[in-house]
Amino acid sequence: MNAAMPEATWKLVPLGTNGYFPSFGRQTMSFLVLADRRALLLDAGTGVSRLIEPPVAQLVEPYEDLDVIVSHYHVDHVVGISYLPAVWPRGKVRILAPEPPLVDGDGPTAMRHLLGPPLFAKGFEAYGERFQLVRVREPELSWGSSLIRLWRQDHPGGSIGIRIGDRLAYVTDTSALPETIERVRGVRLLLHEIWWSDVEASGGLGAGHSAVSEVAEIAAKAAVGALMPVHHQPRRSWEDIEAMATVAAKRSGLPVWLPRETQVYTIE
Repeated sequence: MNAAMPEATWKLVPLGTNGYFPSFGRQTMSFLVLADRRALLLDAGTGVSRLIEPPVAQLVEPYEDLDVIVSHYHVDHVVGISYLPAVWPRGKVRILAPEPPLVDGDGPTAMRHLLGPPLFAKGFEAYGERFQLVRVREPELSWGSSLIRLWRQDHPGGSIGIRIGDRLAYVTDTSALPETIERVRGVRLLLHEIWWSDVEASGGLGAGHSAVSEVAEIAAKAAVGALMPVHHQPRRSWEDIEAMATVAAKRSGLPVWLPRETQVYTIE
């Protein structure tokens, strides 16, 4: 990609918004970011399959290369890596794979478990030279004209929070942490998991995941521009998710964007 001035408008396309498994027409976690003439996937769950669906395929056609950053190595966030040779058949594909101290696991080990016999026909190395696994240990990296900041979160095996410049932050698979407030302060759009209702969390189910009022408080204190709830429990209907969003909006006093998969959202 040639260097370019930062684009005034970024595009965000939810490809998968569920945690754990697909349900109710929703895939597992993957979000496409198009900015600075670059394409980036945040996580690679089953939502990666949507890259071949006509509206999304047409949108990404001008983009040659693809970067993929995974928040952690649980299968609902990485299974889509096995789809990439089929759904992104051009250019270079970089998998930005976190390692200790950011998470407990590492990319090469995760790829050996995910890809190759007996679970898959071939290993990552068979994907060819256009696929690259980049081992990420440091808390900062460059993406086009933007700085990506990474930090460790509270989840079994660890997970990373991700901030891309001042446009967006992606926080999933974590307990609601006070330190997140400063990490995401002032971003225009905060994507934060809302896994538990407040009633569910009060029953002691909250370890490693976040409840709606906790997330609303983080968003309000961080003075973000808008909140997008992600990583939905697969048992929840769309009406359930709308109800949770209503609670989040009321508690935070902020705009709440409900992510509909394959819809294009603009971040100015």
